[in-house]
Amino acid sequence: MFNEGDIVRNVSADIVGVVVEVDGETVYLEQGNGVEVDFPASALVLEKAFQDKHDHSLREDSESHVNDPIYNAVIANMYPAVLEIGQAAHQAIPPVPGVEPKPWEGLSALQKLNAVSSATDVPIADWIEANRTGAKPTLAQLQLSVLAYRKS
Repeated sequence: MFNEGDIVRNVSADIVGVVVEVDGETVYLEQGNGVEVDFPASALVLEKAFQDKHDHSLREDSESHVNDPIYNAVIANMYPAVLEIGQAAHQAIPPVPGVEPKPWEGLSALQKLNAVSSATDVPIADWIEANRTGAKPTLAQLQLSVLAYRKS
């Protein structure tokens, strides 16, 4: 249940406010513009929980970044046309009301690689393997096959 002072959100209406009163199953909240509205408690979530659920930022611990050089190398060696496929897929993700979408430029190499992988149906492991010296297919061959497939 919610308590006075909690910041809550009605996701479907995209309304955020501070709980000012709870009367049984009805929660009264005040929006930032001073307007009071009420909702059934079942229609609300804590704003912090909502934001945490949609937070796709990277952890800052060293273990989370141990493979960054590998991901950076793959992205650095990708053709712009292949990166554009990933960027278009990233931009086509429907926005979640109340959550600021992360721009392509703000994504990590792994996040970009995830977008390219999802858009091309080529697993991340295949991109990484193709970028290794002596790999078959090479990264260039893999990219050319992806681009040729998309044109057909």
